[in-house]
Amino acid sequence: MNTTRFLYHAHAVGLAGKITRPFEETLSVQAASALPGSGGYGSSRSHDVRIREIFSCPVTHTEVAGSHNQTSDSHDTSATATVEGFNLSDVVTAKIITARVSSSHPAGRDEEPTIVPLGTTIVGLRIAGHDIELESLVGDFSELHTMTGLRRRYKEDARFRSRLEETAMIGRREAMPDARLHRFFPWCHRKPTEELPEFRNMTVLPLFRILNPSSPGFTVIGNVVHVENFGRIHVGELVVTPYERRVSALHVDLGSPVGGTMDACAVGANGTTNDPPP
Repeated sequence: MNTTRFLYHAHAVGLAGKITRPFEETLSVQAASALPGSGGYGSSRSHDVRIREIFSCPVTHTEVAGSHNQTSDSHDTSATATVEGFNLSDVVTAKIITARVSSSHPAGRDEEPTIVPLGTTIVGLRIAGHDIELESLVGDFSELHTMTGLRRRYKEDARFRSRLEETAMIGRREAMPDARLHRFFPWCHRKPTEELPEFRNMTVLPLFRILNPSSPGFTVIGNVVHVENFGRIHVGELVVTPYERRVSALHVDLGSPVGGTMDACAVGANGTTNDPPP
């Protein structure tokens, strides 16, 4: 068994947000969990979170774990965050939102780790009276569990590449006249190629695609919904690097008459050896 030291990392956040108008109030991070470098286990739970009549959530809980798996001789880590009964102004509601990332790093071997978002789900999502139909890409990114595999699949599989180009709005800035949406689509300014879009060995991609059609006051673009006189709802984002993955399940930018932001279920997991293998 290899005895090379491993530095674990995992974090999970249930809820966080702030209201900036018509009053100012910050929702501090709820049910936060994190691992020390030596691994272990952590969990947290919050009940009856509320911001006046703007936001409420009965239960949110998180869990992180990291340990050495003797059977596979790997360092395994997971981070999970779940909220139940999410309700934002009765406009954005969900029965259950879960974000999860798990990783497995071969102990003392110079191999790329496998990191997957399997377990990330959103159940019963409604936005502005619409039952939201989601196409999940969680299975794709769980199968493509290394950065090398993701890069290869993107280059060699034209159908997979085309689906991501459409959902991530790669090179489609002109299709979004509302510049406030550009921040959700970091590759909208980049011309599509056969190479996975990256910056400093990092890519940001959608975990879900919203299948509902647009209608008056309800605009669907990729994995974002813009509700007129309410805000922009960003559903499922995956950040991938060779040695880390992060998932944000739901983010809302509120705009008029209530301003602010709200985040539900954000997790990340990875780790690294402290020294090179012998």
